[in-house]
Amino acid sequence: MTLVLLRLNVYMLWYPLSSMSTRPSVMVVDDEEELANLYRIFLERSGFNSVSFTDPLSALEHYRQNYDKYSLVITDWKMPNLDGIQLAKKIREYNDTVNILLITAFCTDESFKDEVYREAFISDVIEKPFKFKELGPRITELCISKVQ
Repeated sequence: MTLVLLRLNVYMLWYPLSSMSTRPSVMVVDDEEELANLYRIFLERSGFNSVSFTDPLSALEHYRQNYDKYSLVITDWKMPNLDGIQLAKKIREYNDTVNILLITAFCTDESFKDEVYREAFISDVIEKPFKFKELGPRITELCISKVQ
């Protein structure tokens, strides 16, 4: 874990958040605790407010109570109880303008033709494995598009 965090610090130095008047808030949902924490730490060190959840149902309840707080929701696709696309669709019931970034290792063209996927209005998809230097600019872009 230490090696990953040391590498992570290198990528956190250049994300341009200066155009934003307040720190954007990002909610992270991943059933793997280590990844949820890693994303949260990455976001916080990159200048974002961040909270992470390993249980999508808890995340949804939190979001329901704080739907106007977040510029971006980052969610893994494959999770127990509620997958990332189902979570995104439910989030849309509370906020139809928040950006949602779906992280997946199971990306196929057929997946994006599914009715539930289209109804979830996913803003962007990033495939695992990825590098944090690729993730940072996408997060910043999605947050800026929400803030403006």
